[in-house]
Amino acid sequence: MRRSLARRLALTLVFPAVLGAAGPAAPTGPLLWEAWPAARVSPADPWGLKHSGLRLALADLQARHPGLITQVEEGTSAEGRKIPLLRLGSGPTGVLLWSQMHGDEPTATSALLDLIHWMGMRPQDPVVQQLLSRLTLWVIPMLNPDGAERTQRWNAQSIDINRDALQLSSPEGRFLKAVRDRVQPSVGYNLHNQNPHLRAGSKGTQVAMSLLSVPGDEAFTVTPGTRQTRRLAVAVDRLVQPLARGRVARYDTDYTARAFGDAMTRWGTPTLLIETGGWAGPAEAERLVRLNFVALAGSLAALADGSLAAVDDAAYDRIPLNQRDATAALVVRHVRLASGRGLAPFAADLSFLLPGPFAGERPRLRQPVLTEVGDLDHVLGLTELDGSGLLAVPWPAPEGTDWPALKAILASRNLDATDEAAVLAAVKALGEAAVAGPGYTGAVLLYRRNPGGRVHLTGAVLRGQVVGFEPR
Repeated sequence: MRRSLARRLALTLVFPAVLGAAGPAAPTGPLLWEAWPAARVSPADPWGLKHSGLRLALADLQARHPGLITQVEEGTSAEGRKIPLLRLGSGPTGVLLWSQMHGDEPTATSALLDLIHWMGMRPQDPVVQQLLSRLTLWVIPMLNPDGAERTQRWNAQSIDINRDALQLSSPEGRFLKAVRDRVQPSVGYNLHNQNPHLRAGSKGTQVAMSLLSVPGDEAFTVTPGTRQTRRLAVAVDRLVQPLARGRVARYDTDYTARAFGDAMTRWGTPTLLIETGGWAGPAEAERLVRLNFVALAGSLAALADGSLAAVDDAAYDRIPLNQRDATAALVVRHVRLASGRGLAPFAADLSFLLPGPFAGERPRLRQPVLTEVGDLDHVLGLTELDGSGLLAVPWPAPEGTDWPALKAILASRNLDATDEAAVLAAVKALGEAAVAGPGYTGAVLLYRRNPGGRVHLTGAVLRGQVVGFEPR
């Protein structure tokens, strides 16, 4: 009862109806964060939302909030699925938001559904009224329904729609271009997911959200439009930093003429790119949708109330850059690695990745894998193990082998407690199947040296997880 009352009070206070010369007070990130559970209509699993589910969700929102949403028209995908274009609001500033042009990048699609419901729930709220009276939102929540159906990046033609802005070979790309040309929006929001294994600067943590004021030419010329999207990026950073401290970065990219974001800016619709990354832990997908909701609702409110003009666009350059290949699911540090092929053990760190629903432009992993061996001081492990004093040894483990079974196999060969030389000889005898290098998917045994010079099995990395480890 007390929690329910607190939540109702928080929702009441999310947008205080205190009007000044400039209108209602702008919402803060933490207050929007608290508002999201009541506004949520998105599914638990964003990757489970397909074309049919989206259409049902939009029909439900239209029924709940008559007059809020106008379906202006529909495009058609390569396989004939309808692509709705929605209009909300009637203001002089047009904003085009498109999501899921890559079919396996659905986080913002869910957040857009929640954003629409949030506005529909609060028709008398001064902030919502201001937003809808000063902006016209043009929303394409799922540009690539054929790719979404397969959970793949490309459309049914195997075209990356985000690289089709010049040739316009895809019907989805032609639709997006036609919408832009017809409605001439002042600002664009290009909404994506990115590889979750990026780091916010060289010393930061895993990136939950990356931002980019998308350039319109190779010189990265700063124009009034790109200055606006730089301010939008700073506004988003300020909204979400209290919620995701150190998890926001600047997307590092070159100008790409055939990419839609770059083309939009070049065509006269300066565009903000928002890329959703990772936030490892329970309810990761939910937290990322919630963070997107905060970013979208808060930055649109700032665009509507004019407060964006006071944001210092120079702060954009202080947002840390994405660091690629700088996080891993697991890093085991400072081991002596007997990598196979009869080589003598050497000092090394090991990094591992786990399969997930999204891997960016890389092929999606089918099983956990060792990704790198060597000095990995630059890599942040979402889980880390200090392997100082341990001997690490690759050992192929058939799929389905658990830790008790692996221990039993090793004990049957007298390799659970023995001389180091015996372990190294056993690994050498396994040949190329027991070579610990990038792409290796077997187990890595962890041995500790006893005072008497023998080694005993003290754990393993099995399918990208540390199992059975016995700390000193």
